[in-house]
Amino acid sequence: MAPSQSKTLVLVLVLLNGWGALACAQQGSPSTSRFHPSWRAEMPLEVGRAAAATSRSIFSSAPRDAASSDIQPPAPHDPCLPALYTNWQEFGDDTPDDKHRHESSSVRIIIDRSQFVLFLEGLRSDGSWEEIYRTTVALGDPYSPTPEGEFWINHVYSYPDVTFFHAASQQPIAGLYDGFFAPLLACDQRGHCQRHNDLGIHGFQPAASPLTASWPPDTYGAVSAGCIRLPDPCAFKAALIRAVGVGGLRKNDRGAYHWLKKPVRVLIDDYYPGTEPPTLVSVFEKGIQQFQEGLKSLWGGFVQ
Repeated sequence: MAPSQSKTLVLVLVLLNGWGALACAQQGSPSTSRFHPSWRAEMPLEVGRAAAATSRSIFSSAPRDAASSDIQPPAPHDPCLPALYTNWQEFGDDTPDDKHRHESSSVRIIIDRSQFVLFLEGLRSDGSWEEIYRTTVALGDPYSPTPEGEFWINHVYSYPDVTFFHAASQQPIAGLYDGFFAPLLACDQRGHCQRHNDLGIHGFQPAASPLTASWPPDTYGAVSAGCIRLPDPCAFKAALIRAVGVGGLRKNDRGAYHWLKKPVRVLIDDYYPGTEPPTLVSVFEKGIQQFQEGLKSLWGGFVQ
C-alpha cells in the first residue's frame, strides 16, 4: 500500500471512531472519555459483597469515575424521593416486604425495540420472571439505532444534579437528563467493562438547554441518537432501586450517583418496526419487481 493510501486509511478510521463516540452525545449523553480514558478499575467492595458469584466473575473489574470521592457527600434535593427519606440508599434499604426485592436472585431489564417498551423483571424462586415495572421508551432513530445485544448497568446517577456535557462545546448542561442516567456497559467474559458509545438509559428534558432546539423532544418512538429515553424517570428509578438496592452516595463531575448492590443485565432485542429481516418470499417479490422494472426500462429504450 502506498504511503498516501495508508495515511488516508488511518484518517478514515480515526473519523469513524470519533463519530461512534459522539453518536449518543448529540442527543443527551455526555462524552466521558475526557474523564475516563481506560474505564477499568476495581469494583467497589459494597457491590462485590452483594453480587452473586457469577456476577463477581463477570464484574471482576468495572468502570469507575476517576474523579470520585470516598467521602459520602450530602444528597442533592430530589423531588422524586418519597417523603421522610434523605437519599435513595435509605429508600432502597427500607423495604417493607420482599415482594419487589430480588437481592438473592436476579433482576434484569428487557428492551423490546419492536414495541418501544422497557420491562424491569425479577427472578422468582421457582425460576419464572415477575414483571416489576413496564414503560414505553424512545430509542435511536434509523440513522443511529439503539443497538441489539447484552449490556449491563452497575451504577446510576439518580439526582437532579446529573449533568450532560455537550459534544461540540463540552459545556455542562444541568437538567437535561431529568434526574436520572444509567450508563450502559459492554463487558467481556473476564469482567472488563467499558461504556458503549456513551449510550445510557435516562430521562429527557430538552427545555433544560437552548442547545437542544433541534432535538426531537419525544420520549416514545425512534427519535434519539441511540440512548433509551424514559418518559417517567422518577417511577423507573424508584422501581429499580427498590428491586436491587444501592450503596453509599458518591459524586463526580457528572453528578451524585450510587453503585447498584448487584449489576443488572440489560437485554436489547427485536427489530425496529418496518426493519424486520427479509424473508424468502420478500426477497423473491423484490427480485420480481426489479426484473419488471428492468424490462420496462429496456422496452423504453427500444421504443425511443
